[in-house]
Amino acid sequence: MQKWEQLGLSDNFIFQKVMLNEELCRKILTEIIGIEVLKIKYVDYEKTIAIRNDAKGIRLDAYIKGDDAVYSVEMQNLSKDNLKKRSRYYHDMIDLDLLERGCRYKNLNNTYVIFICDFDLFGEKQYKYTFTSKCEEVRGLALNEGRTTIFMNTKGQIGDVSEDCKLFLKAVRSQFTADPFSAILKSEVERIKSSTEWRSEYMRLSEWLEDEKELAREEGMKEGREEGKQEGLQEFLVTLVCKKLIKGESCEQIAKQLEESVDSIANIRDIAENTEPKYDVEKIMQEISK
Repeated sequence: MQKWEQLGLSDNFIFQKVMLNEELCRKILTEIIGIEVLKIKYVDYEKTIAIRNDAKGIRLDAYIKGDDAVYSVEMQNLSKDNLKKRSRYYHDMIDLDLLERGCRYKNLNNTYVIFICDFDLFGEKQYKYTFTSKCEEVRGLALNEGRTTIFMNTKGQIGDVSEDCKLFLKAVRSQFTADPFSAILKSEVERIKSSTEWRSEYMRLSEWLEDEKELAREEGMKEGREEGKQEGLQEFLVTLVCKKLIKGESCEQIAKQLEESVDSIANIRDIAENTEPKYDVEKIMQEISK
């Protein structure tokens, strides 16, 4: 995570706080979608959706519900092709969440999954890439199932978007102008960064993430040690088996002496006899690990 002083609108933490400003939130959604968003019923900060205990949940950076639509907005600074498939999963999970809350199919809200990308995912230089379901056989025939996926491109150069939308994309890259909307965005970012409460929250989040990373490292080292121990034991077993095979002992005899199954000893024997040179422990281990 970056230092607090280095954060800008492109950082998820700052962006989430900006989206808690209802007026700015409506304005940003309106400029991205191209349709005026008149009312927001609630802003659910970092909503986590998990339909079942054993199912993979999703954490939505900004989950916003309007009168007739639900919006999931996420900042993306790293180019990952899995965003395309992730958008599909987000739509599915939002629909399931709405159905779990008692909504009927015919009353499902329109859903917008929006990724604000600091890169051009599709390489076409568009400010915005909007995807909806349309019939391939009949031109102009839309499914109208209510799903829209939008990828915003802060490095865009062409496309039919408003001037304020362009200003927002520039602001994500920390490029502000004297234009009123740009000035408002800059002022809001500065207001958020001047908050000692939110600075402390960010510091706690940083510490928590560091603790999680340290725990993951420790778990990885522990697993590595266990794997190494098991590999060492197996190599010792292979060495013993090879020595006994060279002496002419049968698989049954060796299995009884080492308290192993006859099949496992026979497997080592078969591999050992096909190595060149025969009974080369290192090569036998390589074959076993495949």
